[in-house]
Amino acid sequence: MSRWTDDELAAAVEAYRQMEARLADGLILEKARFYRDLATRHGRTPKAWEYRMQNISHVLDQAGKPWLPGLLPASNVGARVEPKLAKLLGLSGEALTSVCGPARELLEQETKAAEASGSFSPTDEVDERQRVLAAIVRRRGQPVFRQALLEAYDGCCAMTRCNVVDALEAAHIRPYSGQSSSVVSNGLLLRADVHTLFDLYLIAVDPVSLRMSLAPALHQSSYSDLAGMELASPVSTTLSASPDSLAWHRSQCTWV
Repeated sequence: MSRWTDDELAAAVEAYRQMEARLADGLILEKARFYRDLATRHGRTPKAWEYRMQNISHVLDQAGKPWLPGLLPASNVGARVEPKLAKLLGLSGEALTSVCGPARELLEQETKAAEASGSFSPTDEVDERQRVLAAIVRRRGQPVFRQALLEAYDGCCAMTRCNVVDALEAAHIRPYSGQSSSVVSNGLLLRADVHTLFDLYLIAVDPVSLRMSLAPALHQSSYSDLAGMELASPVSTTLSASPDSLAWHRSQCTWV
């Protein structure tokens, strides 16, 4: 089937908003009639329009907005379509995220705390540069821990095989809980972006097969190639990631 046009996406959002309005007014809502009308006017099947409505619910849900009852969020929106739907819904300024549950709540709390403390408002260009560099240093991890992982994985990301050392960080599998947690068996050398996704429990690793799985929201993203891939092996099996730590991390991924 051909790609959805901008006019079709606009029609879908308009119909979704009309259904919301009918529900708010206490009127009878026949969703199937909307799907049939869209199919008649724009082509495609009524089922295709229904699924697109579920995509709209997903975009609203990602922005923390209410969605229409009965139209459960469907995450396979597509990287090209999702921002367009967000803009049509008036959410282009919202922080769309695939994170859910307790992790999302903690992320929002930390964001509010950072805003309240002025962390996002450096007083001058020097402060901004210092803030950026300090954030990079902290994110890379303790130098000794990071160096041990760089040596263990021969300077390559355990997930993407990226070998640009400046982009690689020391990721804890179980969260840091003191110096004893900064051991190679509780760590992975990860590229900065996949480190973030791993910490947000959007990427999991099977402790037996060592194959990666992704949260449903990432299946149609640029990270989809990681699904099913096996972690890179360290230079020595004695440096391998702890199966118990990987199992714990996987247990935190509510979508598994």
